Amino acid sequence: MKTFLNNASRFWYARSLGILIIRLEVGFVFFTHGLSKVENLSRTMHSFSGMGFPAWVGAFIGILEVVGGAALVLGILTRLFAVAFGIEMLVAVYLSLARAGSAMGGMAPTWQSTIGGMEMFLAIMAFAIALMGSGRYALWSLECRDCGGMLCKPGENCPGPKNS
Repeated sequence: MKTFLNNASRFWYARSLGILIIRLEVGFVFFTHGLSKVENLSRTMHSFSGMGFPAWVGAFIGILEVVGGAALVLGILTRLFAVAFGIEMLVAVYLSLARAGSAMGGMAPTWQSTIGGMEMFLAIMAFAIALMGSGRYALWSLECRDCGGMLCKPGENCPGPKNS
């Protein structure tokens, strides 16, 4: 039984493949949502201005989601776009909860509610991608495989493997 469990667990031990699957899904979600925003740009800009933002923020978010979503899928500047998406989704969570609270007569919704749930999930996944990096299957990650630093080269300016 021990041999079977060891062999089965080794089969499923593929960190870079797991990171790729998460990157593909999260990138696809942002890409498709961004494409919807860009295709309906006037409605998007009107919606963002209705939330108190300048109208150009809607256009910026749409373009960020299209470009950044594609970048996550391809593994290009993964950490940079993942952090941007994490921050964007935390703002979306805040706005969802604030809007729900005002709609409920000032009562704050609980964290157990589904309000902002998808946004929170995407924020957590984006920050997890930022912490994990691109993984092996990336087109242009700019990450050092030893320490995770951007643009360093092992043996030259790399401090060596990072303890995790």
